[in-house]
Amino acid sequence: MNKWLQHGKTALITGGSSGIGYAIAEECVRRGMNVIILARRIELLKEAKKKLEEPAGRSSSATVKIVSADVSSIHSIRIAEEDVRRNITSIDLLVNCAGVVKPALLEDFSDSDMNNQIQINLLGMMNVTRQFLKYIPAGGAIINFSSALGLFGMAGYTAYSASKFGIIGFSDALRRELLCRKISVHVVCPADVDTPQFKQEHEDMPDWMKTESRPDAISPAVVAQKVLRAAQHGKFYILTNGSVKFLVIMLRFLPGLTKVLLDGMFPRPKAVSSDEQG
Repeated sequence: MNKWLQHGKTALITGGSSGIGYAIAEECVRRGMNVIILARRIELLKEAKKKLEEPAGRSSSATVKIVSADVSSIHSIRIAEEDVRRNITSIDLLVNCAGVVKPALLEDFSDSDMNNQIQINLLGMMNVTRQFLKYIPAGGAIINFSSALGLFGMAGYTAYSASKFGIIGFSDALRRELLCRKISVHVVCPADVDTPQFKQEHEDMPDWMKTESRPDAISPAVVAQKVLRAAQHGKFYILTNGSVKFLVIMLRFLPGLTKVLLDGMFPRPKAVSSDEQG
């Protein structure tokens, strides 16, 4: 079992001001770890810091630092590094949790909506990892958040799935690069999680994507606990939902049947008739 999740160790968490990132920060602080949370909006960061520093939720020795930065901008991340290294000499755990999602058909995307999902989700993760990797010692860990939609695609999520599939490939290659440095790499593929972003995603999606049969989202706290426990035990792929585990097994052993099953399960846009087109 790895020893980076211990009292006195330091975690840097992107997207740590809310949702899953905040829940992981909360779990780390509870264990007496020093936490640095990085996100764009300073007002959310200040609010998260205040809550994380409440005596009932943390070890008395844990410190909480906040850094405002845009992960999609390498210039912003390099400025953030200057801020971070004034406070720490090493990062035992790096959690890449920052991300965005905007569901729509490919042809309906604005340039910014499509580009943001690639730049923030995938390139942002690469920017942060590349810039802070030198601070991670042997025995440290990197946890990258992909998605269940990084394992199989879904209509309306072309840009998002592309970014999340890319995260899995990036993490797998990085894992092999870091074997000699004894830094473990883990990739998380959760399904729906009850976060502010998930609620906004549901509001933004077109009507054809909305379905009453979609399973309930699980809490960020449950995801955080499962992720940290699985990463401590050395798992590379971390699947937090039983249904996703089942589908991954099905895809491996019965790929043709599973694709037909997914085609029936997932919502699809309706075909446009010739009269409607004309």
